[in-house]
Amino acid sequence: MLTKQIEAMLNEAVQSELYASHLYKHIANQVQRLGYFGAQKFFAAESADELEHYQKLADLMNDMGSVAKVPALEAITDPVASLRDALEIAFETEMQLGKDYERWFKGCADAPMVQQALHFFLEQQRKSAGEYRDLITRMDRAGANEAAILLIDQELGE
Repeated sequence: MLTKQIEAMLNEAVQSELYASHLYKHIANQVQRLGYFGAQKFFAAESADELEHYQKLADLMNDMGSVAKVPALEAITDPVASLRDALEIAFETEMQLGKDYERWFKGCADAPMVQQALHFFLEQQRKSAGEYRDLITRMDRAGANEAAILLIDQELGE
């Protein structure tokens, strides 16, 4: 039921969601090392959310008579220097995923059932990018005030 082109796009989405989950696990470990335990919990949850997105795509592909590929993922080793850096990396990742989902949505113009399923992901990307943008703005307002940064960290863990 899926064309080869649409199947390839959905497999690209699968890889992107798995990569995002992998990245957020890495960030969770990095911010834990920095002593931001609220952010560690937040990014661990973000990783789990990305795995749920992967599963939604895998289920969609299965429903459409295909099977999602499970790609090998490269190790992520770049250190994260601060909580703001972690949020910036996540924001950039979510913005790129949003652009990718827009492209994949447009590429499925002849498959309205697939487009309908991709609406969920477009909405998720809009919300995620907005959330990260708001957090970065709060970090900018906190500046170098460690107490304010720790308060943001605490709120991330709630």
